[in-house]
Amino acid sequence: MPDTPTAYVYSYSFETQYALPYDLTAVVGYQGSSSHKLIRLVNQRLVQPVIPPNFFAFAVYIPTPDVNANYNAMNARLTRRFSRGFQFDVLYRWAKSIDTLSNEGPGAVTNQTFPQDLSTERGPSDYDVRHNLAISGLWDLPFLRNRHDFVGKAFGGWSIDGILSAHTGFPWTPHIGNCVRAPGSQDFICPSRPTGYNGGALEDTDNEAFIRPGGNFPGGGQLYFLPNNSAGTLRPGIGRNSFRGPRYFSVDMSLAKRTGMPSFLGEGTFLEVKANFFNVFNTLNLRPFGFFAPNIDSPDFGRANGALAGRVVEFQARFNF
Repeated sequence: MPDTPTAYVYSYSFETQYALPYDLTAVVGYQGSSSHKLIRLVNQRLVQPVIPPNFFAFAVYIPTPDVNANYNAMNARLTRRFSRGFQFDVLYRWAKSIDTLSNEGPGAVTNQTFPQDLSTERGPSDYDVRHNLAISGLWDLPFLRNRHDFVGKAFGGWSIDGILSAHTGFPWTPHIGNCVRAPGSQDFICPSRPTGYNGGALEDTDNEAFIRPGGNFPGGGQLYFLPNNSAGTLRPGIGRNSFRGPRYFSVDMSLAKRTGMPSFLGEGTFLEVKANFFNVFNTLNLRPFGFFAPNIDSPDFGRANGALAGRVVEFQARFNF
């Protein structure tokens, strides 16, 4: 068996920076990468029909270095450096990640829906996020900020910081409910993509779209896709990860109080008490579609099967000396 080629990645980026009034800095840039000869585990019984049907092994997995991927992104950033007790950072990313497999495996999540032709697997990466926004900030409250006596140490030292995270959601692939037989083989491929798409599905990524019956597929998935492929000879009629959502939005915040300690404990000694609020507004964020999401025959097709965590409050204290 020949030596396995070494995987390699080209990474490249450039950016331009502008100094603006009011302690602001703007940055616009490009970031990209091109990956080659990444590994996937391929069950040769699905792609090599010369293996006898009564071969003793249920599966013959061989690491195959034929996965390529690429990533391209525009990054836009606006930053205000810390001044007069306040700073913030705004980052917007418009990106696209494409590959033919996003997990090396082993495991079901590495199964491909038409392994005989890797080109049919080319599509958005499982972790691809098209639009991503992150806004963070810190405000050192001015209340008694410049007092260094007992009053300032006991009642001043308050600060608020937070981060807003929002993105347009991850991609997912509709599946047929039944497995299909690999051409020229006695083995089955699961899951399988529909052989055709009739069109007409909605493109709403709001949470409501993934809660209502049918989601973006009113009337059920069978109205939108062609499922018949029992012999496994028909190529998939829709692309991998061709649908997207639900989107994500959350705000995390922290309220902190730093209390200075008596000078005999040492300079810079302080006690910090902090309350952290994750998803402070208790926004409903639905769980992304996983590999085993309901198939097009299911009454739950197109609907999220769970939600992410709601509001979480955490308290902590730290003594620094």
